[in-house]
Amino acid sequence: MNLKTYNAPTMALALAEVKKDLGKDAVILHTRVYRVGGMLGVGGRQVVEITASDQPPSRTPRRGQDAGREQAPRGNDVSSSRPSRMPAAASASHPAEFVPTSFDRFELKPEGLSRVPDGPAPVVAAAKAAQAAEPLPHPVVREASPVTASRSKSQRTPLPTTKVAAAPVDPDALAALAGEMATIKRLVGQVLSSARRGGDATLGMSEPLFDLHLQLTESGIEAAIADQIAGAVRDELHASELEDRVVVSRSIERALAAKIPVVGAVTKASRQKLGKPLVLAFVGPTGVGKTTTVAKLAAAYKLRHGVRVGLITSDTYRIGAVDQLRTYAQIIGVPLVVALSARETEQACQRLSDCDVILMDTAGRSPRDASKLDELAGFVQAASPDETHLVLSAAADEQVMIKAAERFAALAPDRLIISKLDEALDFGRLVNVVNAARLLLSYVTTGQEVPDHIELANADRFARLILGSSEGSGLGPALAAGVAEADASPGAI
Repeated sequence: MNLKTYNAPTMALALAEVKKDLGKDAVILHTRVYRVGGMLGVGGRQVVEITASDQPPSRTPRRGQDAGREQAPRGNDVSSSRPSRMPAAASASHPAEFVPTSFDRFELKPEGLSRVPDGPAPVVAAAKAAQAAEPLPHPVVREASPVTASRSKSQRTPLPTTKVAAAPVDPDALAALAGEMATIKRLVGQVLSSARRGGDATLGMSEPLFDLHLQLTESGIEAAIADQIAGAVRDELHASELEDRVVVSRSIERALAAKIPVVGAVTKASRQKLGKPLVLAFVGPTGVGKTTTVAKLAAAYKLRHGVRVGLITSDTYRIGAVDQLRTYAQIIGVPLVVALSARETEQACQRLSDCDVILMDTAGRSPRDASKLDELAGFVQAASPDETHLVLSAAADEQVMIKAAERFAALAPDRLIISKLDEALDFGRLVNVVNAARLLLSYVTTGQEVPDHIELANADRFARLILGSSEGSGLGPALAAGVAEADASPGAI
């Protein structure tokens, strides 16, 4: 086979060269049009390239491959070599629109290039003859895909299933597992909390110390205070002592008690300077139990200490407040004076000047009401108290108690009473309140009974109460019994 390539400016000139060289039976195998010269695709001249042969190619297409498959186009050819059929009569006046294929047979005639009408090209005929001579391969049967199978419900094949009875659940094992998971959760939370604070208080702790440190934080004590307590115990004990849970627990109690500043004793009711009685004022938000606390202390001073007691109340805003305190005063047998202004408060103190102790009850005020707090400050200043006790309820939120202590600081309180200890959800947060208020804890109340449910604040007992609260021990026998049944205890008043 004589294979040649011809280049010319136009298709007509290229075909003329093919006819002149190879004759009218020449076979066109490939054509393309490209540009030469110019820069960046601009300018240059067009060149038509024809590859032709004097006889058809003798290659036979492979089995399973279409004999009429298109040839892949070359590089950056302007025209595609995709096979296309030329019309029956191609006009030589439009040579650029004609792209012959490698599988069509043409002949050169005086009027132009025409396709041979009698059947396909020799290459195509040879490919069809080869396919007819060879037997077809057996068809490959493929299973239907899940998507195809799901199109028809009738073709679905149910999967074999076996019913397995669930194993019985052991309640004890389940409870133990839940407890272990809760412990792990608490430990991870503790480690993450310590990492966020950037401190290393938990590093190097023995297991008993770490457990008690965790118990402190779970009781509501701030992490910073718990870290200080655990750090003090770690520095105090030797390595062998840190492994003894009993020794560590006692050291934790002592360190915790040191974080609870208390008065430690009942103020003796005696004549003060210039012969005036001991004056105690009680202030605080609404509903914290000031009136009941005043009645309990009045009964304790009168019935247990045998001193003369006088009561003053300026709580004329709350309905029934005066009647409530008057009823207590009549039962206890002490005088009561009602003061409607700062001037009347001063006069009331003068009327009760023959008493040993005067207890002044005030109206509850909202910590957000600055004007009412200023008015209350006027009442307190008129009484010139020796002690001003801020009363806060243990049933309130920790931040509410701290904010109240900040606002009532304008009245210059020097003592703190925690009331309604029996209604508290946890006791550790009370340590946070005492430290934030920077006041000495004087009394705690554990119920509504007068005069029983009040007790002198004791740091050691408070620490034991906090460490036992997470185990559900409640208030404990000492605090729950009240003052009436604990006269011999350090907390009796």
